Amino acid sequence: MAGNKVNVYGELKESIQFLEMRPGAKIVEAELAKEFGVSRTPVREALKRLEEEQFIDIYPQRGTYVSKIDFTVVKEMAYMRHLLETSVLRELCAKKIQVRSAVEENLLMMELSLKNGDYKSYIRQDALFHRALFEIAGHVVLWDTIAGFLAHYTRVLVLDMMLPENLAASYKSHQKITECIENGDLEELERIMEVHHDHEMTEADRKLKEMHPDFFN
Repeated sequence: MAGNKVNVYGELKESIQFLEMRPGAKIVEAELAKEFGVSRTPVREALKRLEEEQFIDIYPQRGTYVSKIDFTVVKEMAYMRHLLETSVLRELCAKKIQVRSAVEENLLMMELSLKNGDYKSYIRQDALFHRALFEIAGHVVLWDTIAGFLAHYTRVLVLDMMLPENLAASYKSHQKITECIENGDLEELERIMEVHHDHEMTEADRKLKEMHPDFFN
C-alpha cells in the first residue's frame, strides 16, 4: 500500500467494503499512516470522508472504528438499485437486445471465480457485468453514479457470497438475466430481478446476522 501517490480514501473504502477491515474494528491513524507511507493528514482526511459516508464512526476521546453494518441503509441502497436497474433492463428486454457478446467475458470470469471459490473476484466481475448492460442501454453514467453508493450493500454481499451455494445461485441468475433479455422474456426477467437484488429483509439476511452478530448494529 505504501507510496506517495497512494489513494488512502480509495484503499480504505475497498478494505471496508470487502470486510478486510472488519465492522467494529478499531482504527489508529498513526498505524495507517505508517502502513500507507504517508503523513497523518491524508489519513485523517480520508477517515473524515468515510465518516460522512457512514463507513467510519469517530468518537472523541474514545477512538475511531469501522462502522457496523446497518441493514436499514443496506436495504435502501438495494431498493434504489432494484428500481433503477429493473427499469434499464426492461428497455433492453423489450427490444430483445443481444447482449451476450458484451457480457460473455464477465460470465466466464465469474464462472472461474465460482470454481475457485474467489468471492471477491466474483463480486468485482458481477459489477462489471451489470455495468456492461447499463452501457448497452446508454445509461453507463447512471450505473457509475449508483455504484458509488453500493459499498454498504457490498459488505452484506461479501458475507452472502462466502457461502458456496449462494455464489452458484448468483451465477445462474446472471446467465438467466442474459437469456431473458435476448429472448424478450420480460415476466421472467422481472421475477429474477426481484430475487436477485434481495431488497427485502429475508430469512437469509436473518441467518447472516445470526452468523455474524458482531458485524451488525
